[in-house]
Amino acid sequence: MFKYGGFFTYKYFLNGYSGQDYMGVGQFSFLAIALISIILVSVFLRKIFHKKIETFLKVLAIIIPFLEIVKIATESYYDIKGGHGFNFSGLIPIYTCSVFIYTLPFAAFGKGKAREYSLAFLTTMGIFAGLTNFLMAPILNTYPFFNFHTFISLNFHFWMVFTGFFLISTKYYVPKWRDIYKGMIPVAILSLVAIPVDYALSAHYGWSVDYMLYHSGNAAPVLPNISSKLAELGLRPVYSFLVFVIYFIISSIIVSVIRLLCFFGGKVEQKVA
Repeated sequence: MFKYGGFFTYKYFLNGYSGQDYMGVGQFSFLAIALISIILVSVFLRKIFHKKIETFLKVLAIIIPFLEIVKIATESYYDIKGGHGFNFSGLIPIYTCSVFIYTLPFAAFGKGKAREYSLAFLTTMGIFAGLTNFLMAPILNTYPFFNFHTFISLNFHFWMVFTGFFLISTKYYVPKWRDIYKGMIPVAILSLVAIPVDYALSAHYGWSVDYMLYHSGNAAPVLPNISSKLAELGLRPVYSFLVFVIYFIISSIIVSVIRLLCFFGGKVEQKVA
């Protein structure tokens, strides 16, 4: 099980690991088990009292940021101690998935529009971002499947997907058409941080920093080719804008699917009644 090192082995001390578990049996087993668990639990608990859902959100709003702090602190300690310095290209929490960290407290403890925008994100782009990481888990390029850091990452994205499904299945928050843009508000806010950081760090260090895929689209399908072509033409900012448009289109598709399912679900309920 731990053929590359122990469960807590740091990346530079792994024996012979160079991403072999990426798209491997462990990843796809986790994907299958996670999706089945999310669907079954969401369906089984669909009639749970909303007060308990609020408690769930409050607990998650404390645990998820705590685990993120543990991850950043652990990685930073060993990176700096080993003479590699702080990992500016990988540890700043301004990924698309990082929006989960910032929206949870507003969804759990907030009020008004901040809470509404946060719930809209959790039930739209949050689901997409989490599922994307299930399929293309970048952590497995660095750490094997049976490792503490992989556990933290997969756990983080599991709760992203589960939370969205759970809120929808319990009808605590079901996205409406206007949530196409409401769910994008938190994404847009973090984009205002990620884009300058991407461009500034890439210019300073001479290598690509790609938070939220706004600079090079690393590891994403098609995007790296588009980025490089536009960069050759001196139009990389156009690429960054295009990525945001793609996010908006994805949000539109997700809400459309949810509204379609709600429509057919309503028809079925009427016939049963």
